[in-house]
Amino acid sequence: MRYVSPALWILVASFLFATMSALVKVAAADVSLPAIVLFRALPAALSLFVFARARGLVVFSGNLGLHAFRCVVGVGSMTCGFYAITQLPLATSTTLEYTAPLFMVVHLALLARRHLSAMAVGTMLIGFVGVLLLLKPTLQAGQALPFLAGLASGALAAIAYRQIRRLGEAGEPAWRIVLLYSLAALVLSIAGLPFASASTYTLRGVAALAGVGIVGMLAQLAMTRAFSQGSTTLLATLQYSTVVFSAIYGIAFWGDQPTLSGTVGLLLIMLAGIIAARTAGRVR
Repeated sequence: MRYVSPALWILVASFLFATMSALVKVAAADVSLPAIVLFRALPAALSLFVFARARGLVVFSGNLGLHAFRCVVGVGSMTCGFYAITQLPLATSTTLEYTAPLFMVVHLALLARRHLSAMAVGTMLIGFVGVLLLLKPTLQAGQALPFLAGLASGALAAIAYRQIRRLGEAGEPAWRIVLLYSLAALVLSIAGLPFASASTYTLRGVAALAGVGIVGMLAQLAMTRAFSQGSTTLLATLQYSTVVFSAIYGIAFWGDQPTLSGTVGLLLIMLAGIIAARTAGRVR
């Protein structure tokens, strides 16, 4: 298979995640969040399981401990993130989600005791400032708990990215990492269905849900491939490009109007992405 750089994989993943978010926005008008999570996880769980069995591949490897920890922090991040989305303005919850690279700096520098270059830290900060200018997050009274949940989502996501790297270093293929994570998300969504509001399945909603599952699976595979091979910190910076793609979708399909600060934010995000793309292959 021809080599594809981790930076390109993460840009593909960012575009696909932005597409998935747009499809979720369409589906959410009729369908509950647990149902969306169910459809998000089901295609990956089924197709990757069939893929593994058809090729005689081992589904459960000897690194179950690493996988279990990745699933716990990943599903925990997703749960906290969904709670924040339901309780906070979308701009605020999205900004909190993109605190993950900043938490990654803390995790690598303080807990993993790894040296980070000034360029790596500076690039992340530039990207996050761009997100703040673009989304203009706000917080109202009584929103402290969902705000903390959003921060927890970013913190857990940072650990999950590092755990994906550890799984890659242990020789775990991207398909198995995504499969086991999807199975964990599937169990979570099924457990939450009895407590969710009733869903109405329209033709448009079903089409959007199908897109969420397929596009989400491809995005997860691309992201996992990137983080299992490349520089964790700088690839996380490149994920800020998801905000750019999402902003383009908002302008094209929901009539969002760009502002001066938003344009400056987009330029800063692109600048951070360019720096990360040039250095992701050199910094580990």
